[in-house]
Amino acid sequence: MGMEYVECMKTGFNPAHVQVACDGTFIGLPLTRTVVGVWNLTDPSAQPLRLEGHRKILTSLVLGNVSNPKKLCSAAEDYIIVWNIHQAQEKVEKGEQIRGVIIGTTLGYIQHCAFSLDDSLVAACNNNDVLILRSNTSEVIAALEGHMNRVTCAEFCPHYSSTLVTISEDRTFKVWNVEELSLVYQSTIITASPFISMTMNLHVPQVAIGTADGIVRVYDLSDGKEFRCVHKVDVGKIMDKYRQQKEQALLSPTSQKNGPVTVSSKPSYLRRGEGEEPREEVVAQDVAETGCAILGLYFSWVPLDERGSSARSIGFLQRANTMIRDLFSASPMLVIGTTGALLQINAKTMEVFQYCDLQDPILSSGSKEVYINNAGSAYFGQGENPEKIYCVIGSHFQNHVHLLKWDAATSKSKPCNFSTSVEDLSSIGAELPGIQRQEILTVLSSEPMLPNSILKQGLVPKQKEEPSTKKQKGKPEKGVKDQPLTFHSKIKSSGYTEAPRRTMFTPKTSSSKQSAAVKKKPSTGILENALEKEYPANPGPPKDFIQGWDVAERPTPINSISFSGDGQSLACGLANKSAQVFRIPYKEKGSYSLAHNHIVNDVRWSCDSNWLVSACDDKTVRLWQRGQTEAALTITSKLHNLAEGDGPKKDKENAPFPKEVKNAQFYYMDRFLILTSSNTLYMYKYHLDPTKQDIKRYLNKSKYKQVQSFAVDAQSITALSAVNDFYSYIVMCAGSSKSLEIYDMNVGKCARTITDVHTRPVHCIKQHEGSKFVSHPRDAYDLFLTSAAGDCIKLWDLRANRCVRRYEGHLNRSFPCGVDLSPCGKYVVTGAEDKCVYVYDIRGGTYCSKLTGFTDTVSAVAFHPLHSQLMTASLDGKLKLFTDKECLKSGVDQVYVTPSYKC
Repeated sequence: MGMEYVECMKTGFNPAHVQVACDGTFIGLPLTRTVVGVWNLTDPSAQPLRLEGHRKILTSLVLGNVSNPKKLCSAAEDYIIVWNIHQAQEKVEKGEQIRGVIIGTTLGYIQHCAFSLDDSLVAACNNNDVLILRSNTSEVIAALEGHMNRVTCAEFCPHYSSTLVTISEDRTFKVWNVEELSLVYQSTIITASPFISMTMNLHVPQVAIGTADGIVRVYDLSDGKEFRCVHKVDVGKIMDKYRQQKEQALLSPTSQKNGPVTVSSKPSYLRRGEGEEPREEVVAQDVAETGCAILGLYFSWVPLDERGSSARSIGFLQRANTMIRDLFSASPMLVIGTTGALLQINAKTMEVFQYCDLQDPILSSGSKEVYINNAGSAYFGQGENPEKIYCVIGSHFQNHVHLLKWDAATSKSKPCNFSTSVEDLSSIGAELPGIQRQEILTVLSSEPMLPNSILKQGLVPKQKEEPSTKKQKGKPEKGVKDQPLTFHSKIKSSGYTEAPRRTMFTPKTSSSKQSAAVKKKPSTGILENALEKEYPANPGPPKDFIQGWDVAERPTPINSISFSGDGQSLACGLANKSAQVFRIPYKEKGSYSLAHNHIVNDVRWSCDSNWLVSACDDKTVRLWQRGQTEAALTITSKLHNLAEGDGPKKDKENAPFPKEVKNAQFYYMDRFLILTSSNTLYMYKYHLDPTKQDIKRYLNKSKYKQVQSFAVDAQSITALSAVNDFYSYIVMCAGSSKSLEIYDMNVGKCARTITDVHTRPVHCIKQHEGSKFVSHPRDAYDLFLTSAAGDCIKLWDLRANRCVRRYEGHLNRSFPCGVDLSPCGKYVVTGAEDKCVYVYDIRGGTYCSKLTGFTDTVSAVAFHPLHSQLMTASLDGKLKLFTDKECLKSGVDQVYVTPSYKC
């Protein structure tokens, strides 16, 4: 954890009722009721610098932002005084009297103060108002009023020098322009608990606000972003998780470190309690419940060289035109102080990287254990060494503060895992002798295929060899069988109905021969022309509506949509027991329907765009040839459909699927089929033969056979993803247990399990696959998205096994809305239940465009593989196509734009 107890510093009164100053270099405390003491954190045990000038009790202390000269503002009911610390130290050495600048007199009870970025202004919170004062003269510039209750905090934005944010116990926050003396934004009542703490992000214009009920909200202060909430963290739930883990650790028997390690393949509900001796009941009395009020917040800062080094370490980020340069840069940490714990949370992903329970002992420099138990106040600061964070924890009932030194977490660190049910072979790899740690997984693996890999299998139908019999004398020849006349091949007419020929052959002497070079070349098709094009390198967000139509005569929910690889067809899985295929650009003549027996859950195209696979609720999977309305192959049983003679092969184990088939797709460049039913992932090899016999048209010559099945430790599989446009060993599955399992099909085993991916089960996984018309470096394909109802969208890096971005702001509470990643890798798009589509910039945490005009929940979204176009589908059966107007002006999408709407 890296927490060190530095010093216990006495104060003149209870520090929980005064604002304490700490910036990582100096710390200012009320030495007495009216005297300010300033310590240098390089030697906190030394005598402090005494600043005397107040006659009433100190209420607020704050240090300036400029390092030289360092200023300190102290506030009481009599004066507000600004001190120059460096000048005061020089006067102490000379024996002179220290004097500060009085900038306010008898202004009332000041509960909080804040310096501007250049220390020229001071914001003083006086009950319900905020006073703006100059730091060098006794001049009150303005009084900002409007809050209905006590103002608890005010902070200047480091990115906009004239922007001031204030929070209050009336549960609102306001944004002011102190230069123009105007109100910029006023929020509504956001929560039932008052706002009590706030901090500014030094890297991006964001502000974090903490409430008394343990929730931290991060708002975007950028221009044009409407001050929307980009992140929300429930710290109370995080503390409850840790408390449950602590209670289970107290109730569990003491583990023997020297004993053997048990590796079990049984499900989790069978592993516990089996073979254990009955033990006495242990009551967890030592775990006391503490509050979760957010007492203090602080954004750590990352040096510039560290922010750039992370990006330079990855090869594909060297490209100047890449839009994901900032994804792997070092992220600042949001330090949170509550009444019972201290946390460090990644500011971009909101994952807990370090957790310190104040009830646990903290080691001091003398190897002594110190207990803090509960905190009355919390303040943080970073000095010249960014690797250390100083924490000032005020006591609830005693007149002293605890000074702690905490190691700053980095984005390369491993997040905290509060789950106690995770069993991974990689976690014990370091403990077992002779077992090496697992290698880094990647989508484009450089490892060769194993000799016994399941990916080497294939289904080649056996051809029946006709026995060659010698002809015997006196017996008729049996090589040619009689066939019905109606099924003969074409027979040339004898010509008895034609008129008799009157002229003989006449040679053509006037025509000249054409050389072979003059002959016309066959015309190239649309696909060949499209392959010569490329996806736009730097497109804008697709936000301009160009075309829309209904998939059926009546409103029908659309569950899934998928563009073919060449971009000429769009398949839709509908809830009316059918799948529709539309021609792109849309024309009624090229559309056709594929009949099913139940709701169609998923539709996916093959790599060559000639085949379509559909998963249905009738426990079947069907494969369709492009342009045909009859299924070429129907998968109805778990093992195979191999035949004996003219009938199916009898096998008792070849039972139907236990539940509905939710996901199905082609895999490994159309070599295999993978699908999910219940809690099992099935992998099949297949052979497609669409030809039919003239008499026995009911016989299907297409075959399939199961290669392997993988059971997930969950009740059901909720999402499936695998790359099919190129060879990859990786297959991802998400289960109802809120975990994500990553399979290496070259080995044929689960290579990694990520637990607690979201707060609810994942309903969509989208890998960065690109398209045939755009190329990315190999490292870019390791990014993938996960989405869950009631939670956010997360962007993951497969190599680092961690979340690198978090996207919030869309409404998705219950219905599994679709998510997609643009082929250029610049935008993340999701549907929402508020009848909108949200387009996120992959580098930021908030949406850059919001598409409106829908009449129902947007259930599915898909990017066009060639053009900067977005297709959306809603539950009322409407398809809408959006594009970028800049591409329209340039004529890139001229062929695919037909501005019309069909209702």
